[in-house]
This record gives sequence, structure tokens and C-alpha cells, in this order.
Amino acid sequence: MARITEQALARRGRWLYELGRARWAARTVVLVLALLVVAHLIGRPAGLVLGLGVVLATAGFALSLLHDRWARAFRVGVLAGLPAFLLPLLIRTWDLLPRGAGVDPCVPASFLSGVAAGWFVSRRALEEEHRLPFWVVAVATTALVGTLGCTVAGGGGVMGMVFGVLAGSAPVALRAGMQRS
Repeated sequence: MARITEQALARRGRWLYELGRARWAARTVVLVLALLVVAHLIGRPAGLVLGLGVVLATAGFALSLLHDRWARAFRVGVLAGLPAFLLPLLIRTWDLLPRGAGVDPCVPASFLSGVAAGWFVSRRALEEEHRLPFWVVAVATTALVGTLGCTVAGGGGVMGMVFGVLAGSAPVALRAGMQRS
């Protein structure tokens, strides 16, 4: 039987370690794929689902490979983006609010779900050691997930969601800044 050198053993161990990390990071891709299947089933445009899906899946996998902190930020962003993903679609699909006064009801719904998402992400970021990078990753993920639903109202829905996230984050960020001083 051939003897294995220490260098070959170290190389094999490193390869198995990286393979395990990639397998662990693939869990985020499964989460994104489930979300994209739902988006496609509820009638979102295939180009939008595919484009955002590639960005979300790639970002989720890469961030999860880097560190568990980034994987947490990605998962928080997906969770925070779910209301922005679902609420405008539910309003439009079930005609919960009347259309007519010139403003699509999905725009304020996108804004309100963005406020909730911004508040949730900011509260969660306060618990992290690296707050700002965590917040940036989570907000970017929230914006991508929310865009899948808020595009029901067009660009106004997406902008409403983005402004809502910023409006929801501001009070938490200001309060955290005041507590530090």
C-alpha cells in the first residue's frame, strides 16, 4: 500500500473542508429556488424571475461561502423581503383595495411593507458585531426579494419599497446612534 504524504493528506483534507462549506452554502440556493418557484407560479414575468433569481442565488451562495455572518444577513434579508414580495401581489390578485383614485394601492402597500422590512433588518443588525455590513447585505437582499412582488405596481412600487426600507431603518439607526453617545 502506498504511503500518503503529509502534503497530500493536507490537500485532501482542505478539499473535503471546502466541499463541506459549499454543501452548507447550497442551502441558501435552495431557499432562493423555492422563492423563485413561488414567484413563477403566481405569475411574475419569467425574465424578472430569472434575472433576479440568478443574482439572488449567486449572491446567497457566495455570501454563505464567505462567512456565517453573511449567510445570516442574507437569510434575514429574504425573510424581511417576504412581506414586500407577497403584499402587493395579494392586493392585486384578490382586489383587496379599490383602484381608481389615481394611485395604485400596491404602491402604498409596497411602501408599508418596505417600512416593516427596514425596521426588521435594522433591529436585527443591531444585534450583530459588524452592524453596517450586515445591514447593507440584508437590505440589498430585501430589495431584490421585494422587487419580485413590488413590480406589480411598476417602478413606483419598487421605489415605494426602497423608500419604505430607508424610512423603516432610519428610526432604529438614529436610536442606536443616540445610545452610543
